Amino acid sequence: MSSSTAKPSSDITGLDLLLILLVTFSWGMNYPVMKYVVTSYPPLTFRAFAFTIGFVFLGLYAWRQGDSLRVPVSERWLAFKLGVPNMVLWHLGLILGLTLLNSGRAAIVGYTMPVWALIASVILFKNHLTPRGILGVMCSLLATLLLARDEMSNFAGQPLGLLCTLAAAIAWGVGNAMLKNCKISVSSMTLTFWMLLLAAICFTIMAFVFERDRWHWPSMVQWLAIAYGGVVTFAICYVAWFRVARKLTPVTSGLSIMLVPMVGLMGGGFFLNEAVGSADIAALVLILVAIAIVLIPGRQPKLNPNDVSR
Repeated sequence: MSSSTAKPSSDITGLDLLLILLVTFSWGMNYPVMKYVVTSYPPLTFRAFAFTIGFVFLGLYAWRQGDSLRVPVSERWLAFKLGVPNMVLWHLGLILGLTLLNSGRAAIVGYTMPVWALIASVILFKNHLTPRGILGVMCSLLATLLLARDEMSNFAGQPLGLLCTLAAAIAWGVGNAMLKNCKISVSSMTLTFWMLLLAAICFTIMAFVFERDRWHWPSMVQWLAIAYGGVVTFAICYVAWFRVARKLTPVTSGLSIMLVPMVGLMGGGFFLNEAVGSADIAALVLILVAIAIVLIPGRQPKLNPNDVSR
């Protein structure tokens, strides 16, 4: 994998902010939606349906727009390597962990991703570790610890759920670092299409092997959840996410959506009657501080015209 020489942007545009808000709300609400469905429908099959709808939707949209989804031969192996951690491993660990954990808490563990993205960027790609990045990650970790404190007894009782979700977060963090530090010429929509197709194939095979005896036709509510996952969570939001992730640094792009677990937590409380306590509010404040630290550009020193080199 080639290392990118382009300097990451530390600034965000109005469109970037809009995309971050869209991803934050849509992905946050996806947690209670998933939790509701996997209690009554095979989780791998549920995700296989959603991935299939996602790549078909994107393919039809690209065809209607006249956009090419072709990936150069020299970049196909790279696209595959990006798809495995960013889509397949992340969603596999998440959907399995969610069957065992509270939806809001699963979101919290999953969104330790920026920590693993930071570590992977430093170890694998020798990226510079800034003080602001360290402080932002520390705030997000403290928020995670606050929210996880009340769930420690559940974690002790469900170690597999915790391990699956944590492994998913690590895989996504590594994938996020890979995405930022590689050179690939295809558009975010093209990359998303092929990642969704890869995930659809993998999850369909796993569902056939492990869940075939549990297959049944989804109910109307389950179909709505599948459609939401395929069209909104995958097709629309992943295009938006990859645009932001490829522009910003791994830590910045990761922390920019740290409100996702809070949306998931509140959604779980409202729709699934999951408890929301004072630790959740304190964690929200810490996450907002982390986002501000990382996303708000630092003040640049004013240059004296006489000091500018000729």
